[in-house]
Amino acid sequence: MDWISASRVRLKARYSLLSHLLLKELSLSYSPQRDDRMSGLIVYGDRGILPASHASQIQAGFREFPLSYLEANLALLAVHQPGLAHQLKNIPTKKINISLSAVGIPTASYERGSSKFALHSRYDPLKEARQILKKTDYTGTDYFILLGFGLGYILDALLEEKGSRSNHYFIVESDLEIIRAVFEARDLKHILSLPYLHFAWPASGPELAEQWRSFFNPVQAEKSTFITHLPSVALNAGFFKAAVEMIQSQTFQTFTDINTLVVKSQEFLDNFVKNLPAAARAPGIAKFKDSLSGVPAVIVSAGPSLDKNIHELRDFEEHVLILSTDSALKPLLAAGIDPHFVLTGDPSPANYLHIKGAPSKKAFLVAEATSFPAVFGEFPGKILTCTFEGSSLHSLSDLLGSKGMLRAWGSVATMALDFALLLQCNPVIFIGQDLAHTDGRIYCSGLCFDEDWFSGVVDPDKWAERLEGLRSGKRTIVIDDIFGQPVESTDKLTAYWNWFAKTFRDHPEVQFINATEGGILRDNVSVMSLREALHRYCRNNLDIRTRIRETFDKAKEDSLFYAGINLSTLKGEVAGIQAALELGFRLCRMRSGYSPQELMKRLESAKESIYYNPHLAPVLDSLNQMGNFTFLRKRNQISRNSPDADLLENIGSTYSEYFSSVREALSKINKALSQIELKFKSRIEPSACSDSP
Repeated sequence: MDWISASRVRLKARYSLLSHLLLKELSLSYSPQRDDRMSGLIVYGDRGILPASHASQIQAGFREFPLSYLEANLALLAVHQPGLAHQLKNIPTKKINISLSAVGIPTASYERGSSKFALHSRYDPLKEARQILKKTDYTGTDYFILLGFGLGYILDALLEEKGSRSNHYFIVESDLEIIRAVFEARDLKHILSLPYLHFAWPASGPELAEQWRSFFNPVQAEKSTFITHLPSVALNAGFFKAAVEMIQSQTFQTFTDINTLVVKSQEFLDNFVKNLPAAARAPGIAKFKDSLSGVPAVIVSAGPSLDKNIHELRDFEEHVLILSTDSALKPLLAAGIDPHFVLTGDPSPANYLHIKGAPSKKAFLVAEATSFPAVFGEFPGKILTCTFEGSSLHSLSDLLGSKGMLRAWGSVATMALDFALLLQCNPVIFIGQDLAHTDGRIYCSGLCFDEDWFSGVVDPDKWAERLEGLRSGKRTIVIDDIFGQPVESTDKLTAYWNWFAKTFRDHPEVQFINATEGGILRDNVSVMSLREALHRYCRNNLDIRTRIRETFDKAKEDSLFYAGINLSTLKGEVAGIQAALELGFRLCRMRSGYSPQELMKRLESAKESIYYNPHLAPVLDSLNQMGNFTFLRKRNQISRNSPDADLLENIGSTYSEYFSSVREALSKINKALSQIELKFKSRIEPSACSDSP
């Protein structure tokens, strides 16, 4: 074997890692090309290196030798990522060549066609990784995103410098063969035993977004830093660029969602109180469950591509169920199409403008109980109501009875999809669902915003300037569309894309069709034109409007008001929370009598007793988003600090601030409950109530 000298082999023997380089994929038919018993190694061609102590067992055909690195590493990975471990077990490493560096630890190269790319230094890969880290400022970082992993030496060097087990490591690699290779070549126990480590796979599109959102904790995160393994990135630069944009996008959207809840939580509560009588009297969507089984449905959103094909829906109102998002209603009506259902759930007055004054004569409104109150007056006698699954106001929604729940992941289009699944429609077709700025546009034409947008526009150049201004307020990323061309999208739209893709995957019994004819919705969905979808699946007259009217009339007859819980239960919980707060404030004042550990323990107990009140605790959390967020971050900082003279004061002030924020939120709930009690007594007729408080 002339590619390595005997003296270098003896040098390698000094490194403990060398004696454990086990490669499971060694074929028993291989004959050793070099047997150096002095170094303790046998080199089997370019397939790997095995301790000489196992040579006799291999040559005799025995397999009862200790676990290979691959087996041991996969067993550790399977604890947290069993799916990825299963995939890695069956991935060949045809493109990866493992060899030994000059200092005796593994190095690797990657073959692409006739070219070979070094993933690490041939001399000292770990020293090389240390040099890379010196060029990166990661001061204060607790979330590390590794762009490329190679054989993992950058993470080794990072653990040398910042070995805290509380740090988080999110690893993105473009080729599973590279991950498989390092699992074969090295003992990764020190890495795979880290409590906060995740190998992202699949590492692109909505799957990557979903993994990052699950991994990233906005309460604990102090700082995120990207660390680049340049050889990996050079192999697929576009892949890693898209990954960075997706991770940044989802991080931004996570904090945006928190801010939205902070701003809108009071609005949700106020709207619910105002809507209570109308929402209580209206039939619920639960009465429509499975009522249109097998009927094709089209979900109409107001994306830019809707202008291309909206006209195709004319004369199909009895052939396909038309579900309109609130923003798409006026464009549909302008095209001569009156949908069967319009869905809305946004609490804001701006969103109400999509529905206000729309001259629909046939459509029914599906309105969530916290929608802007005026929407209930736009569809008199034709309203279904629902609540959102996972809503912080779920316990108050029980006052409405079993109206039925829909999932709405930030977009009324997701609400429409869940309604179609409730009805058991199949197939489900999407139009206007670009999830992107197709042709540089934000929405289709004909929206309520048009008048303001076009005000003062006198020529194409002026409109281009106005459009650029509208787009500039959105954080954008570039993604390939359904045609493989780059298109601009946003943090929020890619989050919806992620939700759709997951829902499609969770419902294999339903055929999902993207007939938008533009945009990025391409995962787990068939892509075709709207004309083709209508021709294939919507040719029969199904008398849809009659079926909807008959189901609604029956639901209305059966719609008696029912209170799932009574107000006395909720008021009892208010008293329980007030008692917990009094105890918490008392402990904060008497803090000098306790050690820091004992004070924290008692204050945590007082805090936890707030959550013994299961109906109101979620409402409190909703109204106290910022108070909770601030408290949790400050508590994490306290837990990192060693005891000092100011620790008791810091603990007391942190919890006192938290209890004050809870008290403020509780006062808002108490006010709402008083208003609800008045509505029960004065606006809901006793004869309509089967269980009036």
